[in-house]
Amino acid sequence: MRILTYCDEDIGVAAGGSRQVLEFAKALALRGHEVTLVAPQSEREGAALTASIQVQAAFVPVARWGGLRPLSFFWGSMRLLKQLLRARPPEVLLWFDSPGQMAPLWALRNSTCPVVYFVNGLPLEEVQGPWLHPPLREWLTHGLRLASRKANALVSVCPEVLVGLRNLEPVDATRCSVIRNGVDPDHFFPQPQEKIRAELGLTTQGPYIAFVGGFFPWHGLDTLVEAIAFVVKSFPTVQCLLVGDGQTKKNLEEQVQQLQLSPHVLFTGRVDFDMVPKWIAASDVCVVLHRQTRSYPGDSMKLWEYLACGRPVVATAGPGYGDTVEELRCGLSAKADDPADLARQLLCLLVDQDLRRSMGKRGRMAVARSHTWTARAGQLEQVCRQAIVGMKSAA
Repeated sequence: MRILTYCDEDIGVAAGGSRQVLEFAKALALRGHEVTLVAPQSEREGAALTASIQVQAAFVPVARWGGLRPLSFFWGSMRLLKQLLRARPPEVLLWFDSPGQMAPLWALRNSTCPVVYFVNGLPLEEVQGPWLHPPLREWLTHGLRLASRKANALVSVCPEVLVGLRNLEPVDATRCSVIRNGVDPDHFFPQPQEKIRAELGLTTQGPYIAFVGGFFPWHGLDTLVEAIAFVVKSFPTVQCLLVGDGQTKKNLEEQVQQLQLSPHVLFTGRVDFDMVPKWIAASDVCVVLHRQTRSYPGDSMKLWEYLACGRPVVATAGPGYGDTVEELRCGLSAKADDPADLARQLLCLLVDQDLRRSMGKRGRMAVARSHTWTARAGQLEQVCRQAIVGMKSAA
């Protein structure tokens, strides 16, 4: 298939959205499809990234001051999409949703190209800053509804997003598919723990508990910090590795000082993507938490990355996280926003090395068997083919 992929992500930044787009594009290309990616020109080495994954990149120059960035990308990407649709018509447009970015709708006005619309969240629950003003929020919702009407198929990482979408715009359930995030098991894999700790300069005895990712309110990292205060009573040398950066970092640093946990919590800052597997490998237990700040849990890539590295996981109980680790028997679940219960689950794993090893092996095997980006791309490929067939039948 010739797949034209559209996104508004800076693919030079190793964030969740950009990684999802790049990994799907890479996996589809490796399955033999011709993939062209339309994205904003990155300030970093975005071109090198796409070259390394056998994807044709069509970057759009954007203005990076004030509110001109989304407007410049809208205008530039609309013109580029029109050119690509005329020059070498794709068999399907794979559109990774960006709130308010309606360039594909304008570019497709005179086109019969089928559209697969990948929606990761609902604008009313995702946007921040000036986009919270009622007129702008209404505009974003209107755009989401228009795109949903245009799409031949809708995809999300969790069913709750599709339910919310269908509440906004009546959409036939047969057009909706859930495709979760995945992992590259060749990039994330088990590594010798002691060797990696020495390489990272981690000289404390441990044990080590790790969180790797962005620091956002819905990750509930304040609950993890509170839980460490309980764990210290049983493991006086415990270390909590907070690997990443984000909105809540300042509050977390203040919380650590107030609880006098500075000797036990290490803020590493943002690390290169190539180093992420090493920080996971250095840990004994990894954590992925979810706070109900929105109506859907999402699907964090870090969960699959932890498991691919052979590490047991403590996750928030409920859809998407706790139920996954329990089903795969690769970790334990803790009550949401309950530091005492989170500490109990962490201690259950920290005191039992054999349990950690068995859970880590089960997690690695489960991921390698059916939760890779290659497997997810196979699902997405089927959705694209069905969209093409559906469009031909309608015509």
